Amino acid sequence: MQSERQSKEAAQQEQPHCVTAEKSPDSAVPTPAGAAAPKCKISDTRYEWQSYADFYRESAYAVFPQQHRSLAGRLPFRMIDVDQSDHNFTDPDVPESVLVLPLATSAHNRWSWDMGNGWRHSSAAPGSLLVLPAGVESRWRVKGQRNLLLLTLPSTTLESVLGGALPENVARTFHSLTQAPWEDPFIAQTMVRLWGAMLEHDPTDQLLADGALVALATHLLQRAGAAEKPGRRVAMPAWRLQRVTEFVDAHLHEELGIAALADAAGLSVRHFTRAFSQQVGETPHRWLMNRRIEKAKQRLAHSDDTLEQVARACGFSAQSHFTRVFRLITGEPPKRWQQSHKQS
Repeated sequence: MQSERQSKEAAQQEQPHCVTAEKSPDSAVPTPAGAAAPKCKISDTRYEWQSYADFYRESAYAVFPQQHRSLAGRLPFRMIDVDQSDHNFTDPDVPESVLVLPLATSAHNRWSWDMGNGWRHSSAAPGSLLVLPAGVESRWRVKGQRNLLLLTLPSTTLESVLGGALPENVARTFHSLTQAPWEDPFIAQTMVRLWGAMLEHDPTDQLLADGALVALATHLLQRAGAAEKPGRRVAMPAWRLQRVTEFVDAHLHEELGIAALADAAGLSVRHFTRAFSQQVGETPHRWLMNRRIEKAKQRLAHSDDTLEQVARACGFSAQSHFTRVFRLITGEPPKRWQQSHKQS
């Protein structure tokens, strides 16, 4: 009996602690009616939830209409479009930094938040941003209707993007961006563009999304006032560029992101993007598109492949996208170009 009781006690101690979105006793703001009970997630790390998006779907936030989109690859991130109303919730600490962008709000909209250093209060105006740093639990009191766009950046993604420029303490670095709403048209517009791009699902857009994410993360770091760590200038010598070219030619039919190209060059994503543009004179995305089109020209001139076969062999998921890019770069559609360049 003693052994059985001890086993039960041990099992109870091993149950994970559930982070809930619940009404605080010192607030008059009600919890939305019909909110689903939150679920627990068991994790091998100190974080109860590995994904803010998963928490959003499975906690009391599930009562709000919301859309989720994600981009996989080597620089993964997620986005949420949600319509919120009055609530008083607690968000758990997660290994992701979250950017919050109101797109539309009702009159007299108010939100209050506490990220561990006291309550802050403000109106939620469209275009004003807040950052929820990774590893920080937060409490939220919201009054009024609002439509939000959320961007969740895993810490591993920030590490891949910023490399040695990433501060050791991200929460401390982003502290100034948590105290009051701030406006930044570049970040806001980039978030909206990323949301739209994630609906296309075209592999050739992966590099474009990666580039936008690199620019956003770099700009966010500068906005937070983080000084770049001193270091030597990273160049793009011929041998690095050759490694990238060989890698791309061998995998041109695949989905290629900027992280893969940076790995081939042996550089961090941020350093690769900067050094590549300085050395080659164009962005990695533009260079890769030109590389794909040059390969397509070879196949159009020397093979009997259909346009669809050429498109897929050169990394385009659809013939329509291939045709659009080909016309943009060459000035004419691929079929017309082939008729004047076909070699028997």
